[in-house]
Amino acid sequence: MSVVQTVNYFSTMSRHHDKWYTRIFSNPRIVEELMRSFVHEAFVNELDFSTIKKLNTKFIPVSEKSRHADVVFEIQSRGQSAYIYLFLEFQSTVDQFMALRMGRYLFEFYQEIQSFNKCKKLNPPFPVLIYNGSEPWTAPEKFSDLLHDSAIPKAYLPEFRYFKIAINEIPKRDLVKIRNAVAAIFYIENSSIADMTDNWNELIGLLKSVVKKDGIEIIRAIMDRIYQIHDISADSKMIRKIEDLSEVKSMLEANTKKWENAVLEKGIEKGIDIGIEKGIEKGIMKRDVEITEKMIANNMSNEDIRKITGMSLSKINALRKNLKR
Repeated sequence: MSVVQTVNYFSTMSRHHDKWYTRIFSNPRIVEELMRSFVHEAFVNELDFSTIKKLNTKFIPVSEKSRHADVVFEIQSRGQSAYIYLFLEFQSTVDQFMALRMGRYLFEFYQEIQSFNKCKKLNPPFPVLIYNGSEPWTAPEKFSDLLHDSAIPKAYLPEFRYFKIAINEIPKRDLVKIRNAVAAIFYIENSSIADMTDNWNELIGLLKSVVKKDGIEIIRAIMDRIYQIHDISADSKMIRKIEDLSEVKSMLEANTKKWENAVLEKGIEKGIDIGIEKGIEKGIMKRDVEITEKMIANNMSNEDIRKITGMSLSKINALRKNLKR
């Protein structure tokens, strides 16, 4: 696979992942589970989830280099509309200035709502970052943490904070205890193929709980995610009941073997390459020794030999001693 093909392949895979995440978190039931299980704030209990509805609003990324998607829900709280703004971050690297980016998106959101409703006051949004990268999330969650200390009073400085959900920070034991669709999604995101096959009974128990709460359709969506992450053939997506998942385990095990074989083959290839390099090095060294020995035999000085061959004086002296024996 060429470099261009590789880049295009991963770009296509990334778009698939983005679309899957955007689709799954466009489900009001999933958003309710996310808020109730992973946002440990008292105000969540005041949200009327029977009124939740998704807004058809799109925002333009600040930079094409930074991939993200966002989903916005309107919900009633204390008799007024509020918004849940889900910011889905798909970058593998951490953006130090995420608070700045998200702040900009929120102000654009405020502007759009104000222009549309012609209102005198704005309904508050709750910004949630869902990060599914592998690196630890180390960026500041408060905008003020991005600013240098200054004599300017804080009252005149912008303040903003987002709520972070970094999937790689959530212990699997906690996810198993939560036992809902979002917990299952995060469990899969936190697991390699080997992890899932080794802990298959644990995952099945979690998925059985999801079937009871949310039905088989959400299981199909979750299995789609497994197929995406671990590159399993799309021909095996017919899951009619929880027992059909036993077939998935065998596919995962087969994929684990394929992955291990690929790693082994890469190791062999690298070993061959290293062997060739070593052989070339040895050949060059042997040739240098032969030339040096001929120069010694022709009574050339060590300094002249060093200048011509680049060989160190200690090695030249050692060859002289060997030739005298």
